[in-house]
Amino acid sequence: MTQANSHGATYPILTWVSLGVVVAIGALWIALSKLVLIVSGAGVRRESPFGQQELAWSQITETRYRVVPINLSVHFGLIGALIAMSSKSKGAQLILELKASDGKTLKVTSVFRNASEAIGMILERILPPMVKAVKARLQRGETVLFGPVGLSATAITWKGKTIPVSQITQAEIVGTNLRLKQQGKWLCQRKATV
Repeated sequence: MTQANSHGATYPILTWVSLGVVVAIGALWIALSKLVLIVSGAGVRRESPFGQQELAWSQITETRYRVVPINLSVHFGLIGALIAMSSKSKGAQLILELKASDGKTLKVTSVFRNASEAIGMILERILPPMVKAVKARLQRGETVLFGPVGLSATAITWKGKTIPVSQITQAEIVGTNLRLKQQGKWLCQRKATV
């Protein structure tokens, strides 16, 4: 019932490849366990085996927050679909990117333990002063840029077109698009970068 191995070197190669994969997975697991996110009174610091990144609260000028739905059960065919339909909660990957005026960025993702609480604490600390600063600039008559969209107290500017705020009847974000409605007609759809 046994066969002679015509390729004598095949099994040792598979053994070494398997051992290499196990070692790589172990190293990745150890590296991920060393990821640390520290939210303190001074700012946000991310530590990893490859170094650390730190941004003080005063350095952060822009935030980008995304929630990416994850549905792993789809990969398991009909059984996975049945599990997905019966599941009450759906997973999501949280990504908060913090940007500084000097170009530095720091990402907070779901890889970190208690990431949703940390993201909440960070946004709670950053957004009120940012909103206050934007309101003050608008009250001084300045135009504030949100990516390609400019906003002033009296008008919105996009693609060289100026639309008076008094003529805008509705503004909404649908998916990733910003939509503006000017007295009965939708004007533009633009990727929301706010």
